[in-house]
Amino acid sequence: MVLSIKVHGQGFAIGRGATMITGLASFTSTGYSSGSDHTSVLTITPSINYFILDHFFIGGGFSYSNQSLNSGNITGLAIGPEIGYAFGKQDSKAFPYINAGWNFQSTKFDQSFYGLTDNNGSGVCFGLGMIIPLRSHVGFVLEGKYNKLNYSELNESVDVISLNFGIVGLLFK
Repeated sequence: MVLSIKVHGQGFAIGRGATMITGLASFTSTGYSSGSDHTSVLTITPSINYFILDHFFIGGGFSYSNQSLNSGNITGLAIGPEIGYAFGKQDSKAFPYINAGWNFQSTKFDQSFYGLTDNNGSGVCFGLGMIIPLRSHVGFVLEGKYNKLNYSELNESVDVISLNFGIVGLLFK
């Protein structure tokens, strides 16, 4: 008796069975001409995505942000799933992609802004990015992202547009 097994390995970075482990970051610093206020925001966003088909991925991410204001500090945590599609062929020099996701957001205020010390909500996000392989399994990522956050306690929504950059690990055979 002979047993034959055919194995389909993931042959390239965005092929079926491949995995992307990404670490993105963004930083903004805003000063006002009146000199009365200054805002700095640091956001770190790791994620992991798995290609269930060539080019099509699902996964999830986590986000940590720290916003420093003259009058206090705001810390935000978010977690949620995402889906996306990456473009390109095995010999492509770059892989553009689009993604969309949903997240649960928890925000802590170190002072009672609006009479609150913490607030929860959810949001949707849409991104457009580019993976530029530096080596066979490591690349640079540049991503533009739009987030629409809805805060339950404030009865308010917030629109966030960000430009993120980072490193990606590309796990494939």
